[in-house]
Amino acid sequence: MDATFYLERLLRLEVLWAVLGLYLAQLVAYKAYQLFIYPYFASPLRHLPGPKDHHFLIGHTLNQFQSGSPNEPFLSWMRQWPDAPLIRYFNVGNSDAVLVTSLAAHKEILRDKVYSFQKPAFFTRLVSDIVGFGLVFAEGEKHRKQRRVLAGLFSPNNLRAMVPMLRDKARHLSYLLDQTIEKEGGVVELVSLYSKIMLDIMGVFALGVELDNLRSGNTSNNSFDECYHELFEPDGLGQILMAINGILPIRWLPVEANRRFIQANKTVRSQLTEIIQDRIRTVGAEKAAGMKYNVDEVKDLLTFMVAEKYYADSDRWTEDDIMNQILTFLAAGHETTAGALTWATQLLIEYPDATQRLRAEAASLLQRNPTPDQHSIEGLPYLHNFAREVLRLQCPAVNVAREAVEDVVVQGVALPKGTTIMMQPAIVQRNPAVWGPDCDAFRPDRWDSLEGPAADPWAFSAFSHGPRVCIGKAMTMLEFKLILVELVVGFDLEAVGDAKMSEIKLINPSPLLRPEGGIRVRVQRATNM
Repeated sequence: MDATFYLERLLRLEVLWAVLGLYLAQLVAYKAYQLFIYPYFASPLRHLPGPKDHHFLIGHTLNQFQSGSPNEPFLSWMRQWPDAPLIRYFNVGNSDAVLVTSLAAHKEILRDKVYSFQKPAFFTRLVSDIVGFGLVFAEGEKHRKQRRVLAGLFSPNNLRAMVPMLRDKARHLSYLLDQTIEKEGGVVELVSLYSKIMLDIMGVFALGVELDNLRSGNTSNNSFDECYHELFEPDGLGQILMAINGILPIRWLPVEANRRFIQANKTVRSQLTEIIQDRIRTVGAEKAAGMKYNVDEVKDLLTFMVAEKYYADSDRWTEDDIMNQILTFLAAGHETTAGALTWATQLLIEYPDATQRLRAEAASLLQRNPTPDQHSIEGLPYLHNFAREVLRLQCPAVNVAREAVEDVVVQGVALPKGTTIMMQPAIVQRNPAVWGPDCDAFRPDRWDSLEGPAADPWAFSAFSHGPRVCIGKAMTMLEFKLILVELVVGFDLEAVGDAKMSEIKLINPSPLLRPEGGIRVRVQRATNM
């Protein structure tokens, strides 16, 4: 080979390196522009009020991790700029994010322009492994169609038909507490107790089966609920990995916390697959035999969807569709109510006068009707006030995150496509401009005389609003109240330790408001009935 050949190869390599160098220079310049120039000199949101104490690479993410609460520093920012409908802060990479604070801005985003926003990618990565891609993650027309079909399961008739099952589960709670009194001196950890009860309820509602009867396959000896709680209650490292996975996918890392998560997730999905396939075969055989189904009378989600698949004049659900919806309703339907019950119990201990008022009201009802129906439960005024005040002050669901899918104007502010929008129930429900200077106080009687902004239905945001309002809102309130009645009538509650609500350490970061390490209380059978 002559010198010309080697010269040509050398020139090609030089050109390749030059192109690569140019690409890297452009990439560095673009990233430098994103980090140091665009946020401060070019962003259309740069004039919005907001905190400046961010890191140049990770924005205010570290502030959130160090705040001690999933509601912080957002609550502090809202109170620092009380008149601002939108507050600007920074996500990872100094990307723009906006905290929504005013009722008017919430209405615009959640009602008037709801489909101009969707779940952001980080939120999808954070929870989709656990909750599936069901109704929560459906967008646009797909969401409208799914919600229209699934709404039939939450009809007034179906809710009334669920009351006996909910009463049975409430009585099972009493049984578990009696066992604790007998064997463990009455000391019980609330989060795990209520999570089990609520998962049992959702097992019957979503699958039509008792989860206690489920065992895993050959790869694990753990029960369904043990595997399921492994997903929701990871150890310290597991919590960190879950948070990081929302920003950067890291489930592939070969660490024990990831292995436990993957195995538990695999076991849960395997068992659900068996149940789904068995129900499909059963309903299919019943249709082949000429059996008629009225989907409006079906009481569990799985049979409802399979019956829709075979009988209804609508788009058929695939097996994957059914799996995703089941995962969504199991997750959304049990952890939030379990959290509400945990905080309600803590408040019952801290406010004994509220306990006595609830007990007197509920006992009076049970004396008249030992098996109250939905109408009777909903007719207890102080119980209604108490339940709403718990959800106002300690809302279990922390974040309602959205991302603009197009350029959109909110409250006169132009939000570019891709802007992260953060809404938190606490921002509305603990806002002095809405609820007054005592917004952080637990005062159930406030609901008897709401005035001004607090009288606006949007001031209570525990279930969100608009087309994406929680589809199970009525069921959640019903089961919450039924279990509270069982609890206050049957048991006296006492704190283990002297920690008050404001002193309880919270899991952070977390999409739920949960106490770190749970809450331990002592229960005894009620003596002053």
